[in-house]
Amino acid sequence: MQITANMIQRGAKAGLETTWELAKVVVPTAVVVALFKASGLLESITALFAPYLSWFGLSGDAAVVLFSGYFINLYAAAGSIMALTLSWQEITICAVMLTFCHSLLVELPISKKAGSPLSYIFFIRLGCSLAVGWLLGVVLS
Repeated sequence: MQITANMIQRGAKAGLETTWELAKVVVPTAVVVALFKASGLLESITALFAPYLSWFGLSGDAAVVLFSGYFINLYAAAGSIMALTLSWQEITICAVMLTFCHSLLVELPISKKAGSPLSYIFFIRLGCSLAVGWLLGVVLS
């Protein structure tokens, strides 16, 4: 296979388009989380969830990552991680939890259209996410 100028041009164009699509979610999410952090609002939010997230070996800050991943998408969760100071253990736990349950606002309606019972899909995905999060919290803590 020979690399041509056309291949490089198409690859560069596709790469830039993908970068732009990701940046449209990651950058605003990181900015919003940084603003919450600077304003002190983040401390209030994280303090509310910290006792529950400790079951998973997570700090309260991880609530922002999990909720942005659960309800928006994985790129929003990545943007949240960029704006926070989480340990590698917390990032690992959040990443695996979000593997099982993410983008619910988009994927649940799709599941419903495909004929799946909405509550069943939601509880299976969330239950698996919480179970694996607890297990990893025990192992990594």
